Parts: sequence; C-alpha cells; structure tokens
Amino acid sequence: MYKRSRRSWKRKPRRRPWYFYLIPIVGIPIGLEILTRLLFGFTGLDQAFSQEQSDQAKRVEAYQLGFLSPDRQPYKNLPNQGQLQAVRNPLMGYQLLPQQQSNYWAINPQGFRDDEPITPTKNPNEVRIFVLGGSMAFGQLSSNNQATLANQLETLLNDQVKQQQQNPNQYQPAVLPYTADEVAKVLQRPARIPERQYRVVNAAVPGYASGNELAMLFQQVVAFNPDIVILLNSYEDLLLPSSHSGADIPGLDALIAGERPVVEDPIGQAVRGWFDQLYLVQGVRHYILQNAQTEEVKAIPLNLTVTDQPLAQSLASDDAELKARIDRYKNHLLQMVRWSSATRKRLIVGIQPELSSRSPEQMPASEKAILEQLGENYSQKIAASYTQLVSAAQQATQSSANAKVLDLRQLYANSKDPAFQTPTSLTDEAYKTLADQFYKTIIQQLAIEPKPYGS
Repeated sequence: MYKRSRRSWKRKPRRRPWYFYLIPIVGIPIGLEILTRLLFGFTGLDQAFSQEQSDQAKRVEAYQLGFLSPDRQPYKNLPNQGQLQAVRNPLMGYQLLPQQQSNYWAINPQGFRDDEPITPTKNPNEVRIFVLGGSMAFGQLSSNNQATLANQLETLLNDQVKQQQQNPNQYQPAVLPYTADEVAKVLQRPARIPERQYRVVNAAVPGYASGNELAMLFQQVVAFNPDIVILLNSYEDLLLPSSHSGADIPGLDALIAGERPVVEDPIGQAVRGWFDQLYLVQGVRHYILQNAQTEEVKAIPLNLTVTDQPLAQSLASDDAELKARIDRYKNHLLQMVRWSSATRKRLIVGIQPELSSRSPEQMPASEKAILEQLGENYSQKIAASYTQLVSAAQQATQSSANAKVLDLRQLYANSKDPAFQTPTSLTDEAYKTLADQFYKTIIQQLAIEPKPYGS
C-alpha cells in the first residue's frame, strides 16, 4: 500500500542585517575608550597623562629640522620636516635660519642659539667662548636656551667672578703670604680666574659632523674673535659615510635626482594623529608596553639621513670604512688644531658621551628602551669605534699646547639619574653635569697663579 511520506520542513533562518555585525565591531572599542576616559578622569590621570604626551610630541617637532633652499623657500616632498628651520649652504651643508624661536629655543640674528645678538666687535673686558658641535652641543630636546651646555657654562663662569669679588678670601690671593704654613693653606683654596665678563655662544647645529664644524669655524665663528673654542662632537662622524665630507640635507640628493620620497599624505597624518590621541591606545603604550613605542620614536636621532633602520646599521660595516671615517675626523681636527696654534686660541675637544656606556644597573627603563631600539651589536660596535676615535683625537691635538682633549665617554656611566633622552640628547640635569666638566677644564686653563711674597 502506498504511503505518502511527509517531507520534513524547517523554517529558513532569517538573515541578520549587516549593521548587526557592525555594531559590536564599532561599539566595543568605543565603549572601552569611554571606560578608559572615565577611569583616567576618576583617578586624576587624564590631565597629566595627556599633557605628558602632548609636551613630548611638541618638543620633538620643535627640534626637528625643516630645510629651506638658499632663497629660503621650503623643499617640497622632503619627509620629516620640523619647526627648526635650516637654510641650504654650499659650504656648511646647511645653517640655522636667523631670528626664529619656539617655546623651547631661540636663534639670534647671527644664526646662533642665543637670546641676545652678538657683534664682531668684542669688548676689551669680554672673554668669548664658542661652542661648536652637533645635536648634543646644540642642546637638542632641552627645555629652553638656559638649560643648554653653553648657557649653563656661562652662568658658572660669571658666578665665580661674582664670588671672587664678594668673597675674595675664599680664593687664592694675588700674592702669596710670607710663611710656608700660610702658603700651604691659601693654595688649598680654589684658583682665581680673570675678573672679566664671560660670554659663551652656542654655535652648534643639530646633525653637524666635523667637516661642517670646520667650515663653521672658518666661515663664521672666527669673525667674532673667540678666545676659546669648545668642540663637542665625534658621534656624528661615526655615523656619516666616509664618502661624505660633512652632513647635508637628508634626502636632498634623491629629490634632485627626481626620486620622490614617500611622504605621508595629510589624511593619513590626520588619521594617525587621531588614533594616537585615543586614551585606550595611549594607556596601552604607557602602562602595558611601558612606553616602548614612544621610546622607539625618541630613539631615532632627529638628524639621521636614514631613519627606517636601526642605528647600528649606520655605523661602519667593516674596518676599512671605520678607518676612513676616523681619518676624516682626524684630518678635520688637525686643521682646527693648526688654527689654534697659529692664533694662540684655546681649543677644547670634547669626546661626546654615549648612551651604551651607562652602567646597566643604573640605567632607567626609559634608557633601556632606547638602547634596545638601536640594533644588534650596537654597543660593541660603538665602543670599538670610540676607542679608535679617542686615539685619533689625542694624536691630532698632541702637537699644540693650546689644544686639549676632554674624554667624556664615561661621564654618566654610574649616574643614578636619567641622562639621555635620545642617543644624542640629554636631560636638563645631564647638560648641567656636562657644563660642569668644561667649567673645571676652563678654570684650570685660566687660573691665575699667585705671585711670590714681595714681588
């Protein structure tokens, strides 16, 4: 007998609209962002946290070089352009645009980092000291002009003059006393220096190597009749390829050759800026990743030609290339030493402090994060390079009694306080320590020897 089978039937599920899936994708991040902002606002971290991020970003942008052509027109399509404007110069590579300022620095009418102008005519009572160098000598990422090496050194010297005038008995006398016991006592006091007005001028430029500094000395600084020249550099020479005599505008050759560097479009910049302002993103970076991503950005020196690779790859790749870079530095330094001898001007050559020389036990987390971003074998390669560079500096200066090498590699090795903001930038307190080292050296050179009794 035929039996009709009942066909099983189920109701087809109704398809959910597309926005049903979009709501959690968009809603969950928004909800987390709102909760994060409420948490930050309730704990009082929102204002301080936002201010910290904003200040750092503003400072980095303020110190980033922005390059202009000789007729002071901006170069289009050059990446990473900042607020500190520098003009193309065929002799010096580039030089700072005079009369510009930001919240962190001021450039005077002569193109030096100084609050006041300076004239070629020198007051007879004035001692002029010029600071040449790159990013560290310039005071990159310092809070203001007063925090730089030049300004702090000037304050130390002029303060001693005031102390000598106000408390003469605290310093060695002009004439020694009669008895040997009294002589021994007064010679234990600090030495006096000439009671004159000391002017320290910051003529350093971020990114400069020894070739640029040599050109700066002869093309600009000598016109202002310096009594002492401080040269604080050497690090940039270890990074600059031996085929270059000095630093130039990064990416300019490629631009002239018709190559268009990849420059982030305004929409991309706006989206990235909006994303970085999210409290959720900032909180993860600051507290979970311990600010590692921020430190990675800070670890990129603001003056490097190549910024998309670890810094270790900018160091010499072999012994021959390292020797060529060291020889270039030595040759440029020799010319400065000869000038020092011929003019009887004092030359102090400072070997720049370096991050990896810091004791790991004393290095804070922020500096460790920077060091980790510098690339494999960075510490070993930079240490070996510095050894040869110091030897070259000593050989170049040994022919002149007016030239002196000040080896500052280990200056912050055992310091318990943070010292480096980037591989070429110091904290304000670290600049103070640096200024104190040059102050002690200058005091020794200018010390007035007391005359014998009865003379």
